[in-house]
Amino acid sequence: MTRMSARLQHLAVLFFAAVHLLLGFICPVSSRIYRTNDAVVIEVDDVRPPLSPSAMRNSGILPPIPMMYAVNPYTGLSYQPYPNFPFWPYPLYKPASSFSDNADDVTATSPNSRQQNIACGKGPDAPPQRKTPDVGIVGGSDAVKNSWPFIVGLRMVGQRFVICGGSIISPTRILTAAHCVNGMSAYEILTMTVSLGMHNQGGFPDPEPSNDAQMTRRVTRVVYHTNYNDKTKHNDVAVLTVDPPIVYSAAISPVCLPPLNNAADQFVGKDAAIMGWGKLVAGGDRPNVLKQATVQIIPNEDCNAQYGAGTIFRQQFCASAPGKDTCQGDSGGPIAVQAEAGSTAWTQVGITSWGQGCANPDFAGVYASVAFFRNWIDTYMKN
Repeated sequence: MTRMSARLQHLAVLFFAAVHLLLGFICPVSSRIYRTNDAVVIEVDDVRPPLSPSAMRNSGILPPIPMMYAVNPYTGLSYQPYPNFPFWPYPLYKPASSFSDNADDVTATSPNSRQQNIACGKGPDAPPQRKTPDVGIVGGSDAVKNSWPFIVGLRMVGQRFVICGGSIISPTRILTAAHCVNGMSAYEILTMTVSLGMHNQGGFPDPEPSNDAQMTRRVTRVVYHTNYNDKTKHNDVAVLTVDPPIVYSAAISPVCLPPLNNAADQFVGKDAAIMGWGKLVAGGDRPNVLKQATVQIIPNEDCNAQYGAGTIFRQQFCASAPGKDTCQGDSGGPIAVQAEAGSTAWTQVGITSWGQGCANPDFAGVYASVAFFRNWIDTYMKN
């Protein structure tokens, strides 16, 4: 690249950044950011009108220009603060409020809603087979379409791929990792959507097949733990509020949550299912379809022996299996077990948090303990 072309490119970036900033002042985000005794809360109001068909067809509008805000060390993403436009200027992404779901679905708040008849924890009858396929979450296999109805994908405008995973815990709440959202501005939260009932995330390795999410919801509030530590990933838990409420179906339903338990090692030895749209190897490609694998939960003492004494606390646990692991892009997604003997219901025991590499034989994957944070989750699930 010549110096002149490099200079022109730099000026172009500055110009479009200035336009974004100017529009941000013209159309500011209505937001509220505050702290409670154990959480940081960011609330945003969406003032965008419904997207018109003509706006969707306007492919001549340039995508947003990246402006560095914060780097998420586990997902490897650079998040950009985008202003809140009075219209939706980015092609291929429409506001969740303009999505229409199946006409025969009743609203989630209706007294006659089918929500009442759908139990939590729907999923496969047994953990994914312990085999070594060609591709995977890392070392996993393709999930059967919509076989894990509680997993969701978090998306940002301008990104083709899912940035993090999450799980449905109520018609208006999504459970995910704090490190997926703690570096975001109100602008970014306003452009975040949640894909539900999705198998193909779209765009990998080719633009087709496209994202096949059955529902999309916008995020109106982000709550993450006040004591989240970005270095150690302690307290890596967050709850998102989505709007409008989720309508449950065979392909979209909540996961079960374990009761409060502060003890370490309560699920040691259990086979656990991991799933997500993250990278197939550290630093590698992403899959198009949802991947799954089975790992085993190990004692915290063994995990501390791997990472160093005092690294893994009671609010965390570790899981591993030869050649199998979560990876970049799987953050925030669930790790689930069939907690009760004879039951096929899936209970989310952990939130994908971090690890040293992906499927590194010397280091297990690390997860935030849902049982440890159950009271915290309940507070911000109900409030």
